Amino acid sequence: MEWNLLIIDDEKIIREGMANYLPLLAVKKERIFLAATGQQALDLLEKQSIQVAFVDINLPDMNGLDLIQLISQRFPKILMVVISGFDEFEFARRAIQLQVFDYLLKPVPKTDLEKMIQRMNQHMEKSQGPEHLTIEENEEYENLAQKGKQYIERNYTDATLSLTKAASSLFVSGSYLSKQMKETLGYTFSEYLTEYRLTKAKELLANPELQYTIAEIARKVGYKDQHYFSRLFKKVYECSPLQYQKKQR
Repeated sequence: MEWNLLIIDDEKIIREGMANYLPLLAVKKERIFLAATGQQALDLLEKQSIQVAFVDINLPDMNGLDLIQLISQRFPKILMVVISGFDEFEFARRAIQLQVFDYLLKPVPKTDLEKMIQRMNQHMEKSQGPEHLTIEENEEYENLAQKGKQYIERNYTDATLSLTKAASSLFVSGSYLSKQMKETLGYTFSEYLTEYRLTKAKELLANPELQYTIAEIARKVGYKDQHYFSRLFKKVYECSPLQYQKKQR
């Protein structure tokens, strides 16, 4: 299935760069249209049949999320992707409420764009036409959050564990994975990783049969730096790991 795509971004280099790069990703499109402002996009949407829109949040004449809301009201079948320079949860939260397909951060890594296009092609084929997220797809995103959680629980001892590493293993962008975890579980990836590691550290500290040093416990829960681990532990629990250990034993 082929579809028309609209790129809405006030930065010419980004508009044209994406327009030149997307055809290399086997985007199943007929034409790619460009708009520098929200009003230009709305005018173009009145004249052209568009199935997918990439929308920058920071437009000169309106907020990109407000534009998405307008587009959703006037053209409810258009599938939308946010392109943003802002890594803030409030933007991501509202984007989720508006049921956007994905939320990509500038500069968009080519690998993230490739994975998103693959998912979009699959979605378009599956739905036999563009539409907003279905109940089944929302369940799919909840499953993604659970997969992120499980990935942390399986790999928290790895000191090199990162959002980028986990997202790559799950074939999604880092911002997208963390956003879905925050919306579904109440924690971003890094927040859940920290909580899980410190919870495991508490278990080790409280076990009287174990004779690990604080440095050894820090390493066992994924922290190379004992001092960083101790500062983080004290910040969260208002006591040092050693003080906690003594109180529990």
